[in-house]
Amino acid sequence: MLRIIIWVLLCLVFQSSVQAKTCNTVKSLAWLAGNWNSSNDKHRFNESWQQISDKTFEGLGSTYSIEKKQIVSSESLRLVEMAGEVFYLAKVASNNLPVAFKLTSCTADSAIFENPQHDFPKKLRYQSTKDKNMTVFVSGDNGKGFAINFVGKNDGKTSVHSK
Repeated sequence: MLRIIIWVLLCLVFQSSVQAKTCNTVKSLAWLAGNWNSSNDKHRFNESWQQISDKTFEGLGSTYSIEKKQIVSSESLRLVEMAGEVFYLAKVASNNLPVAFKLTSCTADSAIFENPQHDFPKKLRYQSTKDKNMTVFVSGDNGKGFAINFVGKNDGKTSVHSK
């Protein structure tokens, strides 16, 4: 019995180290590429990503107000591999400079980017779903945040949930 427990623990340690190694390249995030859409009664959300080099993805995000019939926010996004690490850079109108989030954890279908010094958000978690869609969890202090359920390469109606 002890041999089985040791074998299982070794397998878990090996699996963790293999997963951790994939977090230092943008290639491990290839599942993000494409156009992602979501909507609720008030807004339509779009996020699109494309790999432009072995070390860079470019993305765009926008929120369209159905009531105002115009885009009410947009952001320029970038994933950059530098010095053996991956960073998520978001350029939004409210900041003069891009905000950087470091990739701190990933698996074959998820990625967590964090910047504990930023006001909000502090953490972005991208999660591919079983049906090949994507949920983005945006969070800050004290459980504050929201999630957007995106449909990939479709215009399906999905939802945004606030905490």
